Amino acid sequence: MPIAKLATFLEMKEELVVNYLLCFKHKMKNMVWTKGTSGLEGEFQSGSEVDFFIDKDMIHIADTKVAIRYGDFFIRQIHKFDEMHRMISGIQV
Repeated sequence: MPIAKLATFLEMKEELVVNYLLCFKHKMKNMVWTKGTSGLEGEFQSGSEVDFFIDKDMIHIADTKVAIRYGDFFIRQIHKFDEMHRMISGIQV
């Protein structure tokens, strides 16, 4: 997406849009503990579901959210339902 297009949409100057985008990218980086004894050990990860980089006058956008496996989710829910049904059927009132 061209920076000029986003700036026009936001009714802002292009330089200000670039500054806001870079501030957003910086603020969304978090230190995440991976291993070790210190809580300060880790690596930086983005807290945003969308990643982007700016190359000259273009913003290149990538979706970083992993697609949900709907089939696996529904199968797990069906198994849970079957287990609950068997448990409830065994209760005598």
